[in-house]
Amino acid sequence: MNKTKKNALLVMAVTGNYLFSVGNVLLGIKKYSPNMFDDIVIYTDENATLQDKETIQKIFPVTFKIYDYQIPNKKERERLAYYSNMPYARFEMLTYLDQYKKVFWFDSDFLITGDISGLLEYGKTGISMSIDMEPYPETHGVHAFFIKDVPGYNMNAKAYASGLVIFSDKLKEPLKFRDYLYKQLDKYSSYTKYAEQGILQLMIEDFNLKVETFPKLKYHAFSLENKSCAKIIHLIAQTKPWEYFSGSAYNEWYENHKKWIKLGGGEAYTFKSLITEYQRYFYGQDRYQNILLMKELNKLNLLQNINNTKQSIFYTNIWQRFFSIKNLKIENRIFKVITILGIKIKFKKVNK
Repeated sequence: MNKTKKNALLVMAVTGNYLFSVGNVLLGIKKYSPNMFDDIVIYTDENATLQDKETIQKIFPVTFKIYDYQIPNKKERERLAYYSNMPYARFEMLTYLDQYKKVFWFDSDFLITGDISGLLEYGKTGISMSIDMEPYPETHGVHAFFIKDVPGYNMNAKAYASGLVIFSDKLKEPLKFRDYLYKQLDKYSSYTKYAEQGILQLMIEDFNLKVETFPKLKYHAFSLENKSCAKIIHLIAQTKPWEYFSGSAYNEWYENHKKWIKLGGGEAYTFKSLITEYQRYFYGQDRYQNILLMKELNKLNLLQNINNTKQSIFYTNIWQRFFSIKNLKIENRIFKVITILGIKIKFKKVNK
């Protein structure tokens, strides 16, 4: 007897210290598209705390699974050390297509800003992704995902972004594709630049798959792209709100994070030391932005005498002062804020 399939499964994967970011994505889904997924599976490691797992369960019922795959070649694991093993958990999506019509992969550095249930319309060809960049550069291609050309493959083929992937049961023999992906990763790990992304591209070419594309700037806008119509923003590179200061650009992420903490979730590992170091700036509605700004100022060696300043700044939002100063280069805005705060700065003579 054929078992009736459920409609949609969401799969995500992070190391244990990043569960706060998964919680942020799930809070966004809960707010805008609470009925989108029938089930959610989160792959993680042994470092995931009971505290964080229980907090996630307060948002949605979730199944946690341990993912311990490692690239066999230790040398390549060291070269790709910037990435954990978790990106390869995408390949496990294909094991669920006997139970679900569609399986979705979301990266954990997403910010959900609107109803994303329209994504359920995609998957007609078996695989759906967005193009890698919008607008798409003429010189862009699969070659961007590798450190060297892979013999026998078209390195100028259309490049797709792997942060959001949809597999559907239109893809026949899905386990064959899963096995293929792991084998190709083992074979070509010395070629890859961005973990799994290039391996997925090889699969598309080898099996002549027709990728159904969804609107990039609507459902998978990079943080450096036009976000005016975005419902999902992918916070890539130096725009991750738990690491870098971006003013008010991603306020919604911080609001979600405060909800995460209120629900009982653990503080983001990046914030723990910053809160201690910049305790007196960790106040008010924009407390996280405050400490990230102080971190940036400190990196520029602009806070050498900050502890000696007599002017109180406990009753102002630092970042608002920073971004309210218009028509100035970022360096000049920093100096203007320093003047506002009354911070004395020592400059070192630079020999040229």
